[in-house]
Parts: sequence; structure tokens; C-alpha cells
Amino acid sequence: MRRFTLCVLTMCYWPTGANAELNRVYHPYVEQHEREIEYGVVWRDVTDENIMLQRAGVGYAWAEHWFGEVYLLTESVTHEGEQIRGYEAEVKWQMTEQGEHWADWGLLMEAGSAHDINRRELALGLLMEKEVAESWSSTLNLFVEYEFGDDIKDEFETALRGQLRYRYSSAFEPAVEIYLDDQDWAVGPAITGVQKISSKKQMRWELGWLFGLDENTPDNNIRLAVEFEF
Repeated sequence: MRRFTLCVLTMCYWPTGANAELNRVYHPYVEQHEREIEYGVVWRDVTDENIMLQRAGVGYAWAEHWFGEVYLLTESVTHEGEQIRGYEAEVKWQMTEQGEHWADWGLLMEAGSAHDINRRELALGLLMEKEVAESWSSTLNLFVEYEFGDDIKDEFETALRGQLRYRYSSAFEPAVEIYLDDQDWAVGPAITGVQKISSKKQMRWELGWLFGLDENTPDNNIRLAVEFEF
């Protein structure tokens, strides 16, 4: 409990706020002492101008059920260079052992800060994963977010992310993903996989093509993420 309280306090005092749209669906699992280097990118066709959102991070599981990661978020517009967009920090807590209950549960705490405007954000997410049939897994993320700052209206928001994944093999798992939040309503196919490099090293990757469900969401969004775990 003391460790949990310290983690929450750390997140609350982090300069908070920016988010990377359509970044991922989170799984509730933590492997102790695992280190991670991550790179993710989303291409969005906003107002006929391709926008690329990038996300680079490093993380470490310092305890059996606790994992932390920090990110640098950037935004670049085609042919117009790149600029720092913001920072983000996450702490994930695996609340139950895998297979112990009806579903596997985790909790994600996020905080971020925009670089060029006074915009901050705190988020708390409930992570759930369950085997729904032989070789099929479902994952659901439910988030409550609070945005505040001098340059935006202070408000609470909610978000839902989901994934239905077919475990064909560890290197190839096709899926369907859905994202519903204040910025995007999107759904589409995805593929994920893990490639073992050695007994303690592996490469994890995700690729998704998400289609906008309303007029405020870009029609096409391509999501790519690569993680080196060691």
C-alpha cells in the first residue's frame, strides 16, 4: 500500500497533459525486472495533410507487479520538419495473477504535459483481459481522464479501447481494435507478434489500420509500434 501511494503521488506531481492519439491497447501483465525500449508512430490523414505522431519511451519493471515508463511525444507534418510535442509518464500495476480469476486485471496511471502550451492531463485506466474461447483473447481498457491548464478548458473525459485477438502463433496474432474517446471514434484490423531473440530478449510489434467512424475522426489511421524487451 505504501508503494502504491508513492506511485500515485509521483504521478500527480509530474508535469502532466499531452496524449498520443490511438497509441495502443494495454495488456494488464508485468514481468519483473523486464526492461523495454519502445517506439510507436501513428499516421493520420487530417484535413488532407498527412500528420505523423511519434512516441518513444523507456520502461522498467522494478517489482513483481509494477512497471513504469516515460515517453517523449513528437509531432511532424509531412515536408515541414518535426517539433517536440510533449512528455508522458506511466505506471502499471498488475492486480491479479494470470488465470487466477474470471479475468486478469490491471491498473494504469498516466500523466503528461504539452511542450508548447499550458495543457496537462491525468488519467486512470482499468485494464482487463480474458480468454473468451480457444485461441481467442479479449482486452478492454476503460479510462477516466482529467485535462487542465491555462490554454484549455478544465474537464473530465472518458475513453474506451478494446481488442479481440486470435492467438494463431506467438509471432502472428491477427486482431480487431476499437478506440472511442473525445478525439477519435475508430475501428479496424491489426496484427501483433513477438519474435524471440534469446532467452531474455525479444522484439514485440504491432500494426493496425483504423478507420474513422464519425466526421471528426480521420478516415485512415495507421498505427505501428515496436518494443525491444530485455
